[in-house]
Amino acid sequence: MMANALFLLKKFIGGLLMPLPIIQILLCWALILLLRRKTRWIGFVLVLLATGLLAAASYAPFSSQFTSPLEQQYASYQPGATPVDFVAVLGSGHVSAKNLPVTSELNPEGVIRLAEGIRIYRLNPGSKLIFTGYRARDPISYVEKIRELALELGVPEQDILAFTGPKDTAEEAQLIAGKFADTNLVLVTSAAHMPRAMGLFRRAGLDPIPAPTNHLTRPVDSYWVFPSAETLDNTRAWLHEEIGLIWAKLMGQIK
Repeated sequence: MMANALFLLKKFIGGLLMPLPIIQILLCWALILLLRRKTRWIGFVLVLLATGLLAAASYAPFSSQFTSPLEQQYASYQPGATPVDFVAVLGSGHVSAKNLPVTSELNPEGVIRLAEGIRIYRLNPGSKLIFTGYRARDPISYVEKIRELALELGVPEQDILAFTGPKDTAEEAQLIAGKFADTNLVLVTSAAHMPRAMGLFRRAGLDPIPAPTNHLTRPVDSYWVFPSAETLDNTRAWLHEEIGLIWAKLMGQIK
């Protein structure tokens, strides 16, 4: 019960502290203050603050100053002399829908992670893919969906090891450490998520080869760009990971 409560608390706090909720809270607070003459100046200040946060979070040359260092902590995977035993592709999200192809049911992040996992799997003949994920409220688990797509992309069934149950990266690390200790393991996840994932896996007793993918930050060659929703989402991903790192350290999951 305590673990579930902490998991829900983490999700709530993480969702509340994202850029858009923060901006919306500031604007709602500002609206209340603007209705009263004595506090009207504070309302104007909050409107300016919310506008400035929105502009900064959605402006690529500014946002990339924060997102890029996080994503560049680990280099992309390069084949080595030591053969790989397993390629662990961490879970993402999905929504089951009968009228959609499986590539649309899965989050784009999950499809990109799978593509990188299959690429590394094919660079290492004899290796196997590991999928982990959570069922949540969907009748079909994420693992079943990602396994379905892997099979349709030509991965033999005997080379897929799927485990439903872990709700987050810490639980994924514990499960994989319990089953695949003392193996040569490649860890595939999004570049922004890789620093936290590596910390959790090392805490669990593993030292996997990092294989970051789904890089969100691109080189910025001009300051003459408009703010964009895509950049705002990149900032959200960066903030999500920073909050996740703080939480993992507070919980003793990362040294």
